[in-house]
Amino acid sequence: MKKLSFLTVLLFLVVCTCLQAAQIGSWKVYMSYHNATKSVAMGKTIYTIANGDLYSYNTEDTEVRTYDNLGALNDIDIVDIGYSQEAKKIILLYSNCNIDLLDADDNVQNLSALKDKSMIGKEISNMCIYGSMAYFSTGFGLVEVDMKEGVFRNTYRLGLDAKSVAVNEEKIYLATTTGLYVCSRAENMQLQANWVKNREETDWTQLLFYKNQLLGLRNNTLYTIDTQHVGAANKVYDGAISFLCETNDMLFWGNAESICYTSVLPNYTIIKENNTWSDVTYLGGTYWVSDQYKGLQGYNINDKQTQVKVSSITPNSPERNLSYKLQWIGNRLLVAGGINTVAGIYNQPTAMYFEDDLWTNFEEMTEIPEEYSRIRLANTTNLVQDPNDPTHHFASLHRNGLCEYKNGKFVKLYNCDNSPLQSILPMSKYYMNYVACAGLTYDPEGNLWMLCSETDSILRVIRPDGKWLSLYYEAINHASLCDNILIHSTGMVFVTSRRMDKRGVFCLDTKGTLGNIRDDKCVLHQSIVNQDETVYAPDEFYGICEDLDGRVWFGTTLGLFVIDDPGTVFDNNFRFTQVKVNRNDGSGLADYLLSGLPVSCITVDGANRKWVGTRNNGIFLISADGQETIHHFTTADSPLLSDAIQDIAVNSITGEVAIGTEKGLCSYMSDAIDAADDLVKDDVLVYPNPVKSDYTGPIAIKGLTMDAEVKILSSSGQLVWSGVSSGGLVTWNGCNMRGKRVASGIYHVVANNDAGNKAVVTRIVIIK
Repeated sequence: MKKLSFLTVLLFLVVCTCLQAAQIGSWKVYMSYHNATKSVAMGKTIYTIANGDLYSYNTEDTEVRTYDNLGALNDIDIVDIGYSQEAKKIILLYSNCNIDLLDADDNVQNLSALKDKSMIGKEISNMCIYGSMAYFSTGFGLVEVDMKEGVFRNTYRLGLDAKSVAVNEEKIYLATTTGLYVCSRAENMQLQANWVKNREETDWTQLLFYKNQLLGLRNNTLYTIDTQHVGAANKVYDGAISFLCETNDMLFWGNAESICYTSVLPNYTIIKENNTWSDVTYLGGTYWVSDQYKGLQGYNINDKQTQVKVSSITPNSPERNLSYKLQWIGNRLLVAGGINTVAGIYNQPTAMYFEDDLWTNFEEMTEIPEEYSRIRLANTTNLVQDPNDPTHHFASLHRNGLCEYKNGKFVKLYNCDNSPLQSILPMSKYYMNYVACAGLTYDPEGNLWMLCSETDSILRVIRPDGKWLSLYYEAINHASLCDNILIHSTGMVFVTSRRMDKRGVFCLDTKGTLGNIRDDKCVLHQSIVNQDETVYAPDEFYGICEDLDGRVWFGTTLGLFVIDDPGTVFDNNFRFTQVKVNRNDGSGLADYLLSGLPVSCITVDGANRKWVGTRNNGIFLISADGQETIHHFTTADSPLLSDAIQDIAVNSITGEVAIGTEKGLCSYMSDAIDAADDLVKDDVLVYPNPVKSDYTGPIAIKGLTMDAEVKILSSSGQLVWSGVSSGGLVTWNGCNMRGKRVASGIYHVVANNDAGNKAVVTRIVIIK
C-alpha cells in the first residue's frame, strides 16, 4: 500500500503541475513557428512570420519570444507584415482582413473594421508602407491606414480589382486585373477618373519603388517601369522570382536557384545558389534572412560570398499548423499532421509529439532511394506508438503507405513494392503515389491494424512478430476513404467508410481468431434506422469511439448516432439510437441530440462526458447521459482556432483536451480525469493546500471514484458546499453555497462513493 500511495502522490503532483501551469477552464494554443517567410526589424529586434504565426529575436540579448492570440495578438493566420519607421510600429495583416499594430513594448492596437465589414472584394492582396501610412490593394481598390494614429484614413472604392500597390511622394500605382493604373497624390484619389492607365498588362504580381524607380514583377520577370512615359518597361531579370524586397538601401530578389542583389540597376550580383531564402532584412551589420524551414538566419554578405553568422532561430513548436489526428499516450500527445482530399493539394507529411513542454518533430524521408524517386510524400493520416516501445512509431500516409520511425528518425517506408499494401492504380506510371493507408491502431495483443481504402482487402494487420495479415470482406471491398477504426473492449472491430457507394459503419467480430476469417461475422450498415424507425442516409460517416459504458458513438453529416449494444449489430431488427434531449418546458417532448449537425469526431473524458467536434460549429461538451450541453465553444466566444474540428483527444491524467482544427492545435483544461477504482484516504488529495490569499483559481480534489459525492464542511461541521466528481476529480471555487468566499480556517473534505457505502475525509486550509 505504501508503494501504491507513493505512486499515486507522484501522479497527483503531475496533475498539480498542470493546474499550476493551466488552471481548469483555461486555454492553450500550440502554434507553429517553423517555415520563416518574412521579417521586419524594429529597434534591436527582428520580427518574423512563420507558418502564419509571429515570433521575435532580440539581436542584443538573443531572447526569442513567441506571440499568439491568447497573449498580445488579436487573431491568427498572419499573411503579411510591415514596419513604419515614422510610426515606430509593426503592422500585421491577417487572412481574414483583421489588422494589428504592434509597438516595441508589445502594446497592440486592433483595427477590425475591414474584417467586420460585409462587402464584396475586401480581400487584401498586397501591402505597401510609405511614411506612417500603410496602403492595401483590395478587390474594390485601395485602403489607407494611418499607423501612427491607429485609424483607417481612407477607403477608395475605385471599381478596380487591385493586386498590388506602390507609393512614392508624388504618385500611387495600382496593378489591377484590367491594367496598371496611376494617380497623383495631389488629385482626388476617390475619383476613378483621376486614375490613368499606364500599361495594359493585367498580370503584374508585385510593384515596388526602389530609389524612386518603379519596379514590377510579371510572368516571373523583373522590369523597371518608366513613370514618365506611358507603356515603357525594361527587363532586368528573367527567372521565376519568388521574392523581391528592399533593405539597407539594397535591392534583393531571388528563387531556389539564385539570389541577386544590387544598389544600382540594371546591374546586379548573384551571391548564392541552391537556397530557400524568401525575404531579407538588414539590422546591426547583419542581413537577416527568412530561410523557410531553416528558420531565421543571420548572414554576412561580402561581394559574391555569403556566410551564416547566426543560424536556425526557430522556437520549439509544432512543425506545421496541421493536426488531423490526435492521441494521448500518458502525458505524450501524438499528432498526425493532416489529409487534404482536394485533388492536386498536398499537406506536407507531418508527424510529431508533445511531451514535457517540448515538441519532437519526426524526421521526414528526405533521401529517397532511386526506385522511389517519383514518390510524392504527403498527407499524414495517423500516428501511433508501439505499446511495448515508446521510441517506436508508425505513421500512415494518405497515398504513400506506411512510415516507420525509431527515436523520431525515419526507418522505412512500406508500400506496394515491399509489403502486402496495394496500389489503387497498379498500372499507372505513378502507382507508388496511390497506396492508401489510414486508421492506424493497436489492439490489446499488440497487433497493428490499418485501413487501405479502394483495395480488395481494406483491413490489414501487422502482428507483433512482423508478419502481415490481409483480411478480405466483400461488404467493404474497394470502399472509398476508410479512415477511422475502433477496437472495442469486447474485441469487435468498427470501421467508418466515409463516402461513396460503400459508405457506412462496418462491424466485424473475428471471434477471437484473427487470421481465420471463416468464422467471422460482419455487416456494413449504410443506412441508419433509429429507435423511432426514422431512416437516415448520411452523405459521409466520420469519427467513432467507445464510451465508458461500452456504447459506440459515431458522427455523420446528419448528426450523432449510438450503438447501445455492439453484440446486436448483426440482428435483422437492429436499430441505432439517437439520444433524445428533454425540452423540460412542460410539453413532454424531446429533440434528438445535435440532429442535423455534421459531427466530425467524438471522444469521452474520465466522467464519460462526450466531447463532440463538428465540421463548422465548434465543439460541444455533452453530459454523460446526453441531456445537458455543458459547454459549446466556437471562435466567436472562445480562443478556439477554428470552428472546423478535425479531432479531439482527452488526457485522462490531467484533463487537458487537445483540439485539432483546420487552423492548428489548441487545448482546453477540463475538470475531469479518470476515476479511481476505490476510495483510498491516502490517495484523495487537494491542491492547492493551503489555499493562500492571492490564489483565485479552482481548488482541485482528486483520487475520487466515479460520481463520488463530495462535501466541504466547516470545522464546526456546517455544510459549506457539495458537489459530484467528474471522473476522478471535483473542483471547488472556495465559496459557500451563497457564492461568498469562505473565511480563513480548516475545512473538512468528506468524499463518499456513489453507492454511499464508503467515505474518506481529508482537510483544506484556507488563508485569507
